[in-house]
Amino acid sequence: MKNISYLLVLGLALLIVPPANAKPKYEYLIPYGKLLSTYVEAGEKQGIRVFLVDYASWAKDPLHASAMQSLQQINPASLSGEEKMAFWINAYNLLTVDLIVKTGETQSIKNQGSLFRNVWKIHVWEIYGRTYTLDEIEHKILRPMGDPRIHVAINCASLSCPDLRGEPYMAAILNAQLEEQTRLFLVNQSKGVLVTDSGLILSRIFKWFADDFGGAAGVATFIHPYLPKTRAMEIDGYLDYNWSLNGKSF
Repeated sequence: MKNISYLLVLGLALLIVPPANAKPKYEYLIPYGKLLSTYVEAGEKQGIRVFLVDYASWAKDPLHASAMQSLQQINPASLSGEEKMAFWINAYNLLTVDLIVKTGETQSIKNQGSLFRNVWKIHVWEIYGRTYTLDEIEHKILRPMGDPRIHVAINCASLSCPDLRGEPYMAAILNAQLEEQTRLFLVNQSKGVLVTDSGLILSRIFKWFADDFGGAAGVATFIHPYLPKTRAMEIDGYLDYNWSLNGKSF
């Protein structure tokens, strides 16, 4: 799944020469982009339309170590605006894949948690000398940025999660990527919004994070531009959330 816009923007970004004492901000996007285009593909699993990840093959590819090393050397404090948001979305998604491939999990990411702490709080990674958890990246960094579309961009390695995009997020085209990702998630009736005769059945993301969308009314306002034919329909419940791994069958 190669995206020409992504490749063009990445090529231009890499032409920018950083200061001698700085790490290239976009270096990690080269191996990460190749991994995504190689090991992520559209499919269906347990009745859910989903972009499946070939974790077994990804784990064997040396590009993974290269992507991780490059990302972990970037100084997040040097980033701002769309550049910062794109970096942390990519970081969340790549670290999630790293969790799956380094643990060898084949059933559900939740298996990597414990009785006392969930998976998103247990595992830690170092980025530019500081440790982060997935929980911190999502709730302390991304959500405070104030764009609820981050909820359809980050992937929790599960079937009901918004899909892992087949390309990295890039600052120069971030808005277009988020718009497309939002639309693709919402029109996926197996996990985004199910349109029925009685109303709309939504992903539980819109229940868990309703405040980020401005409450129940805000959720409706957010959804309808992407699903204009549903403007007169009421929210009638929430879909079951399937936490099974979004991996290709082993």
